[in-house]
Amino acid sequence: MKNQSYQKTMLDIQALIEKGDWQASWQALCLADAKYPNKPVILTAMGDCQIHMDKPQAAVPLFARVTELEPKSVEAYNNLGVAYMFTGDFANAESTYLEALQFVPNHFQTLKNLAFLYYQQLDRLGDAVKILASLIRSNPSDGESLFLLGQCYEMGGDSTSARQCYERVLVHQPENSLALEALNNLRHNKE
Repeated sequence: MKNQSYQKTMLDIQALIEKGDWQASWQALCLADAKYPNKPVILTAMGDCQIHMDKPQAAVPLFARVTELEPKSVEAYNNLGVAYMFTGDFANAESTYLEALQFVPNHFQTLKNLAFLYYQQLDRLGDAVKILASLIRSNPSDGESLFLLGQCYEMGGDSTSARQCYERVLVHQPENSLALEALNNLRHNKE
């Protein structure tokens, strides 16, 4: 009976999350956490809610608790790294991503997040480019990696390479508004 109650609670919360009702999701998750304490799935969803409500600082202890409960979970460390990154704590974000990669060295999302972290630091653009190039070699149609690589090239002043990346995004995702806008901006800046 208790298991059915837990499953019903989680289905109700999932429906709120799918609607994007983060405040109601947060409230329901707090009640669920009180009833079913220390459940990684609940704590992770609570952290996600805080991120979506632009409160990444509040997400940090939630994701940190999940890493304590699941000390070998690459996803738990990746989520904690995201929270640190959104707070602007780049040093802790980097060390947390690198710790995640100790468990699964080629974890695609963690590598992509690490590249995004480096992209945000002008002196680490080269590191971002290396990671993104490696990710694209393993998944040539990944639009996010291609777009971010284009952003890196553009920030580094290489408009030709940036344009090629944005065009490759559009080969795989013809309606990608970010790539279309970036190409349009490159054309206008060239004129």
